[in-house]
Amino acid sequence: MKLFFAAAITAFLFSCATTPSRPEFQTAKVIERIGSIDETPKWASGQKVLWQEGADLLFVHSMTMSGDSRPEACMKAAALDAKTEMLRYIKENITSAGQVNETDAATDPAYESLTAFLAQGNVSGSAVKERYWEKAEVSDASGDRVLKVRCAAMLAIKKSEIERQLREATNPKAKGNPEIRETLLNAQKSFLEGVAK
Repeated sequence: MKLFFAAAITAFLFSCATTPSRPEFQTAKVIERIGSIDETPKWASGQKVLWQEGADLLFVHSMTMSGDSRPEACMKAAALDAKTEMLRYIKENITSAGQVNETDAATDPAYESLTAFLAQGNVSGSAVKERYWEKAEVSDASGDRVLKVRCAAMLAIKKSEIERQLREATNPKAKGNPEIRETLLNAQKSFLEGVAK
């Protein structure tokens, strides 16, 4: 019996000694920033996605690429994706704010027109207001330190302009369910009024 316990303890200790340790993740360390600035701008930190400043709505989209990517390419990709991501964000918030059941509304001309407008990225009047990049050492899944390029783009669009475009997209000339159209218009108004200032 003593021999059995001794063998069990030895096997346990051996398994503990050979079990790989969990990776140790460390906080990201920024090693270079655009224009050699000292810290990440608040707008690029990801704390806010969409907010109002004056008459403009501002939307921020960020992305990360491998460390050997050119910062300019990363910023360009973030700026190109920003409009699509902004419209996706607006669609999700409008449908949830209005509690629109997509299955029930899917064949309604107003809903089809609005979702087509948002999906095609046809919004006009938006412009890139700010761009940012930084290179940082981060821990990967194994705990090893790797270099990444993180970048962000801020879009600006007049609130009145996006409001007009959403309203026009929701009021197609084709007839449809007036209740769905009214729900969508109310959801748009509620969403735009609820944007943080």
